[in-house]
Parts: sequence; C-alpha cells; structure tokens
Amino acid sequence: MTDEGTLSGKVGRALRWSTTGTVVVRLGNLGLGIVIARIVSPEEFGLYAIALTVQSVVMALADLGLSADLVRSPDFERRTGPVAVLGLATGGTLTLITALSAPALASAMGGPGAAGPIAILAATFLLAGIGVVPFATLQRNLDQRGLFRSTAVDFGVGAVVTLAFAAFGYGLVGLAVGRVAGQACGVTMQFWLTRTRLRLSWDRTVARSVLAFGLPVAAANLLSWVLLSIDRVVLGNTAGAVALGFYVLAANISTWPMTLVGQALRSVTLPAFSQVRERARAALVPLLGPVWWAVAAAAAMLAALAHPVVVLVYGSRWEPAAQILVPLAVVGAVRVIADVLAGYLYALGRSRGVLVVQIVWLVALVPATVVGARTGGSMGVAVAQAAVAVGVLVPAYLVLLRRSRDEVGALAWALTVPGAAAVAAVAAGMLAADRVENALLGGLLAGGVTLVLYAATTLAWVRPRWRAARTALDGPPEPDAETGAEPDAGTGAEPAGATQDDELDPTPDLLPDAVPAARPRGTTS
Repeated sequence: MTDEGTLSGKVGRALRWSTTGTVVVRLGNLGLGIVIARIVSPEEFGLYAIALTVQSVVMALADLGLSADLVRSPDFERRTGPVAVLGLATGGTLTLITALSAPALASAMGGPGAAGPIAILAATFLLAGIGVVPFATLQRNLDQRGLFRSTAVDFGVGAVVTLAFAAFGYGLVGLAVGRVAGQACGVTMQFWLTRTRLRLSWDRTVARSVLAFGLPVAAANLLSWVLLSIDRVVLGNTAGAVALGFYVLAANISTWPMTLVGQALRSVTLPAFSQVRERARAALVPLLGPVWWAVAAAAAMLAALAHPVVVLVYGSRWEPAAQILVPLAVVGAVRVIADVLAGYLYALGRSRGVLVVQIVWLVALVPATVVGARTGGSMGVAVAQAAVAVGVLVPAYLVLLRRSRDEVGALAWALTVPGAAAVAAVAAGMLAADRVENALLGGLLAGGVTLVLYAATTLAWVRPRWRAARTALDGPPEPDAETGAEPDAGTGAEPAGATQDDELDPTPDLLPDAVPAARPRGTTS
C-alpha cells in the first residue's frame, strides 16, 4: 500500500484527486452545456464562445508564470509579497485594458455582440492575480484535493448564477457573470483552504528574478495557443470546410485520453520535481519511463479503436475522421511528455529553454502543415503534426536536456521501448482487423489485439521502473541510527506520521467541477 507520508505517496494521492477532478470537470461541464444549450440561442452561445476565446488567450499573459515561480522556489515566504503585488498589478492592468478594448476585440473576432461578455470576463484576470499565492500554495503542497474543493465551489456557484440569469432571458450575460461569480468564490475558497490572506510587500531583487523566470513562461503559454490553432487555420484556408470538419472532430477525440492523463500529470509534475530539486536530474529517467509507458498505452488504444469510437459516438457519416485520428493520437501522446519535460525544466528555472523549444516547434510546424494540407488534406495535416512532434519536438527537448548534462541516451531509450511496442501492437491489431469483413467488429478486434500485445511485451520492462520511480521520488532509505543498516522494506510497518485518514474521510467532496478558478499556471497547454 502506498505510504501517504512519502513524496511518492503524496504524488500518487495528488494524481488520484487530479484525475478524479478532471473527469468530474468534463462531466459537469457536459451536463451544464446540455442544459444551457436548451435555454440560450445558438447565436448567444457563439458570442460567448468568442468572449471565452479572448479570455483564454489573455489569461496566458495574466499569469506571467508567477505561481510556477512560487511552486519551484525554496524561499517561498520571501517571494509571496512581491508575487502578490505583481499578480495584482498585472491582473488589474489587463482587466482595465480588456474591458476598455472589448468592442474592438469583439469586432475583430467577427462578433460585435460579444463586447459585453468580454468586458465582464475581463474581471477574471484581476481575480487570477489576487489568487496567485493561495493557488501556488495548494500546488506546491500537492494538495489536489484542496484544488478540487475550490473548483467544485467555482462550478456550483457559476452554474447557479448562469441558470438564474438564463431563466430570466439573460443567457449571454448570465454565462459571463456566472463565470466571474464562480471564480470569485473559488479564489475565496483557496484563501480559506490555505489559511492565508492577501499580503502585499515589495522587494526589487525578488521581483526581478520572478519576472526573469516568469516572462518566458507567459510567452510559452501564449505561443501554445498559436500551436493549438495553426493546423485549423491552415487547413481551413487550403482544403475547405468539409476537410476541416473531419479534422476538428478527430482532433477533439484525440484529446480525450490525453486530457485526462496530461492534466493529471501537469498538476503534479512541477511541484514534484521542485521538491526533489537536488536530485531532480537523477529522478527524471526513472520517472519518465513509466509515465511514457502509460501515455503510449492510451495513444495505442485510441489509434486501434479509432473506427469504432468515431462510428459509435458520432455516426457512420463521420467515418473518414477515423483514419485522421491515428496520427493525431501520436501528437496527443507527445504533447503529454512535452508537458512533463517542461515541468522538469521549470523546476530547474530553465523557462527560457522551454520558450525556445516552443519557437522551434512553431517554425517547423507551419511549413509542414501547409505542405501536408496541400498534398493530403486533413490526413496530410495530421501526419505533418505527428512527424513534427516526433521528429522535431522530442529531439529539441533532448538537446535542451543535454545542455543540462542529463542522460540523453537513457531518456531516448525510455521513450523508444514503449513507443516501438505501441507502434508494433497497433500495426498487429490493424492487420487482424483487416481479416474481418465487418468494420466495427474489426475495430474492436484491433483494440483487443493491441492491448494484449502491448501489455505482453512491456509489462516486464515497466515493473522495475515503477519501483525505481518511487525510489527516485522518496530518495534512498536512511540507515538505522544505531546499526547503520537500511530499514527492512518488507515488514509492512508504516512509518511514523503515515496516515490513511484522508482516504477514509467521509466528507462529500465529489461535487461537479468546472474550469479551475485560476487557470493552471506555469505549464504549457
């Protein structure tokens, strides 16, 4: 049983809560979206989508990497005051600028009617700035349960306010006001959970170091939005709406398992590596192997089950999207690993390196996507995305890690074994599917064959690496004070301070969850 008193136990517990929260977030937002869609008009929903897009892009700038700096820095208490000042100043400034420029932004996005919601949502930047310290405190302590509680409050309040406004015929305004009200209550909950209050102080030296680390993080976050949309822009302008429709559907499906795995990992990677900073380099290889094994398994199953997933969920008319989903599953898997490596580099303070990798990725992706769209339409863009992810993004990170004197060979091997096994398993699964006349049954057979072959060829490889990953987090066992001998790991006795009370706590925490009160900071999308 996992020892909750060790770092590996805390990471495991945080991953469980983060995964639970992500699932509940998706289900809660899905349910609320269904209800709202029956109340507000499609035009109102579209205008709100424009406002939400503007808010999401500006939020990448509002963060400035402030919470990431607090999570990774050993002098936490000294930095909270200046970070609070910077967060308040940045959030307040962006709130004022966005609110004043809302009409121009709405017109530029093709929806002048979105000016009001944009101005209302601008308040979320100020709220994010106010809540930067308690948010970072919860992340730093790997308290995903606390973040879950705050997002539950966020969703509950936001949903009630939105539905109340919509019931009186103010659906568009209600969506925006509900978002602001929910975030305000979520931030308040974070202050209560961390037993902190807003403390403002100034230290020029600290502020300078915070900005030196945080500005590249903000730039990388903003660049992520460009990377996430460039394929759609290129495809829409070269291949037309039909090809874009199939591609967007496949791209949305490809994010399902990767969002679940990626968000859970993203929430704990930075604080976990920050807590083992003195041995982070030694811990990277043992941790990356098991993580990539799980991610590669998810991508392999998604690729093998592409046809039945598309046909069963969306109908036979969307069948062309199934083949597009296969290379996009690879892209989703690589993005998860890129997030893990970015969190590792952020923990070491190498935010500029992450920004450089993002720029290299974009420079390679634009021409590849254009060529792919012109030669192969939707499928060409998907293949181009996968080729750049594997051939440019991963090597770029390995080059950056080499400059940090990491064991690049061991890292490459940790990525190669599960990756090669996944490719071989998917190929065998699809070969088996070709022998079945019914495409749906063939797809299910492909999934079964892929799962069996991947597990059979990799379980023996990954088992010792899971144990090594736990040891890497917890560090070597301390020798006995009297005998000098290491404690016996097989006695089953729990160390002092270990507790399972949190696992048995009957408090009803599993409430519907929505977008976090403050966007997860310090990570790339």
